[in-house]
This record gives sequence, C-alpha cells and structure tokens, in this order.
Amino acid sequence: MEMDFTKYSVEELRELQNRIGHYLHDMNDGFIYICEVRSYGNRWKNVLTNELSVNDLCIEYDGYDGIVDVYTTNPDAKISNYGEVKYIKSEEDYRKWKDATSLVSDIKDYEDRLKKWNDRENIPFHSRPTFAPMCTQGDIDVLKNKLETIGEYEKPTPIQKINYYEDFDDERD
Repeated sequence: MEMDFTKYSVEELRELQNRIGHYLHDMNDGFIYICEVRSYGNRWKNVLTNELSVNDLCIEYDGYDGIVDVYTTNPDAKISNYGEVKYIKSEEDYRKWKDATSLVSDIKDYEDRLKKWNDRENIPFHSRPTFAPMCTQGDIDVLKNKLETIGEYEKPTPIQKINYYEDFDDERD
C-alpha cells in the first residue's frame, strides 16, 4: 500500500505522524510490560501494553543514559535491552514479589541497625551509631509477620529470560 503524501500540507502530515505515533504507542497486544527505568540516580516505572513501545523505551535508555528492566507476561517477548528481561505470570505476582523482596531487604537493614546499636559499646568510637534506630524489635517482628502473610513459599519469582542484547554479545565472541 503506497500513499501519496504530496497532496497534504506540512501541518496535516505532522498531525498524521502524531496520530500514528500515539496509535503505535498505545496499541495493546494483550500482554503487560512493566518497565523499571534507572537513569542518572532517578528511578521510575512505566507500564506499557505492547512490545514495540518497550523496545522504543529500551533504545532510549540503552545503557548510556540509563537502564530498563522489563517484567512481562509475554513468554515470547523479543526485547533487546541492556537491563534484565523477566517473565511474570501476572501483575499481581509481580507486586507480591516486589513487596516480599522489599520486606526482606527492610528486615535485614533494620536488624543490622538494631544489632549495631545494641553492640555499640564494642564498636570503635568513630564507627558507632550516633542515634538510636527508628525501629524496634517489635517493628521487625511486625514486618516478619507481614512477610509470612505473603508467604515465602508462595512468593512468585520472575523467570530470567535471555535478552537479545546478550545473544548479540555472545555471537561476536
């Protein structure tokens, strides 16, 4: 299908370009793509609905200006990026996994701070904590109970997919 663009003005062509771009970006292929972008100390999350938009985002953040980690429900996704590509069963499983991972990290951090505070007399003066930690053992126990409600055994873990960027590097060696 060939179109004759000579009968359109520049403004009409620009409008057509914008409409096509928005259509392609917002198109839904039936899968979810959760993109976590890290760029120059900033972090944010985009939830996209098609592989083309994800690949466009990965081109923009290709390792020089940032990194994109992609979590997708598409088991056959062909995403080429510098970050991770992981398969998830659902957005709910992703949220459970993120919550559990965050809780495990928080519990470890709080336990380390509390241990350091309780043992401050045996730590060199320049390494001692100046202030008591904001959390107590009771707070840690509440977090542990919350983690148990998520269920360590039910915690869905995303499956690592081989991204095409890594395949390309292997072929050059």
